Amino acid sequence: MKKKILYIGTPIFNYHKKIILELESQGYSVDYYNDRPSDSSFIKGMIKVRESWMRVVIQRYFNKILTETKDKNYDLVFIVNCKVFTPVMIEHLRDVHKSARFRLYMWDSLKLYPNSKKLIPIFDIAYSFDSEDCSRVDKLNFLPLFYTKDYERIGQDSVMESEYDIVSICTAHPNRYKIIHQLFPELKQRGIKIFSYMFLNKLQYIYNKMFIQEFKNARNCEFEFTPLSEDESLAIIRKANTIFDIQHNRQSGLTMRTIETLGAKRKLITTNTNIKKYDFYNENNIFVLEEYNLDRIVDFIKNRYNPVSEDIYRKYSLHSWVKTIINEDVNSYNR
Repeated sequence: MKKKILYIGTPIFNYHKKIILELESQGYSVDYYNDRPSDSSFIKGMIKVRESWMRVVIQRYFNKILTETKDKNYDLVFIVNCKVFTPVMIEHLRDVHKSARFRLYMWDSLKLYPNSKKLIPIFDIAYSFDSEDCSRVDKLNFLPLFYTKDYERIGQDSVMESEYDIVSICTAHPNRYKIIHQLFPELKQRGIKIFSYMFLNKLQYIYNKMFIQEFKNARNCEFEFTPLSEDESLAIIRKANTIFDIQHNRQSGLTMRTIETLGAKRKLITTNTNIKKYDFYNENNIFVLEEYNLDRIVDFIKNRYNPVSEDIYRKYSLHSWVKTIINEDVNSYNR
């Protein structure tokens, strides 16, 4: 008989579907729930701006989960981020599912969601992608993000001449926009071929223009208001020499894009200096953007990619990530 898992997490960019498939491949039957009452822009916006106004809606949704799962004999309850559920709710969930092991994974920084810190002691084991959070918070274990089989397949393809020297696909946070707006035109003048796709919700664009200093002089032609599909993103990355990635300025953990670049066996330009602490760091493959030295960036793009060892490469796969979650392997990623 298959083991059973209750998985509650954010349905972002289909990662939840990839996690479900991997859990199933490792022997689990999965019941999945969104970690918010709805995926509508209105509900997500209200939770972000005035969560207190949504308490009744959140409680009703949580009660629905309890009602629908109370008779299930789960082996594992796995929650990613847990942005809206309170400690009282999680305690209640534990009371209902007494025999289940409880796991929490944070793939956002506690600086962005400080209330999540109160949840950590309620879980049997809690993980985070952010090593600095792990060093500051007791019982929070370090586990980086992962690449999926889609990126592994890109990495397995024979390397052909790239169509783009640099590919950047991102949501336009203020620090990302500021750097890209300044750097990319200068690189293009050096003959660097760049594909840049900065996505921004139209309402967020209007808000940023009104209230965010970095966007005061931004033009709507600099942004895309429809996100690329997963297949479109993969097709572009397949044509890339180097991936450009800028972490959120309030996070120190490596972004999903960084780990996906490892999976795709492409080079990386990043602003995250913490990447130098990781076992796959190789200055031939990874350029840490600490200053705008255009000559060094141009020289870096000419480098050929040097593959990392197979054991390090596999450690960052979704297969290994899920295996760590379900097997309580706490120590393999601690540094």
